Amino acid sequence: MYRADIIDLSHIQDPRLARLADYWQSKRGDRPIPYRADIDPVDFPRLLPNVWLVQYEAAPDRFLYRLSGEEIRRVHPGISFGRYIDEFLSPQALARIQPFYREVLGLDGGAPTILHMHGFVYRMSEYGLSATGERLVLPLLDGEGAPRFIFGATLYRFDPVPRNAPDGDPPVTRTAVPIV
Repeated sequence: MYRADIIDLSHIQDPRLARLADYWQSKRGDRPIPYRADIDPVDFPRLLPNVWLVQYEAAPDRFLYRLSGEEIRRVHPGISFGRYIDEFLSPQALARIQPFYREVLGLDGGAPTILHMHGFVYRMSEYGLSATGERLVLPLLDGEGAPRFIFGATLYRFDPVPRNAPDGDPPVTRTAVPIV
């Protein structure tokens, strides 16, 4: 049986996220992307508080939260099962996050992408909070084989004093790995 090539994700720093990336790759089989049904949260219980799952709905072109761990809900209390991101994110946050989600799923003509971020992972100016850490964002296929789910994990710690770069965008290392 053909096995999909291993994608180099050696830039991931936290061992928990590296294990999650390995898990995702193990579920691919001969496909470039695993199905949503292949992922079982029971397989990574220690990371559960930090994972989240979002489903893209083509009509009405919105992103719906399907799962969010305790630590994710602590940062974004509005996140809950069955809520669209535009229902709880500020317009500024939505403008920053939605393009990343679209990129991960390849919705705008590109290939689906694995997204990794290290540095500032949360900036909540409206609350005077910022957090540093690491985030891994992975695409998943729906039952028909289309990339329609985003599976992610975010590890963070709040900064004692909120920080912003002079231009307003906090520093972050962002690595996008197209899946071909």
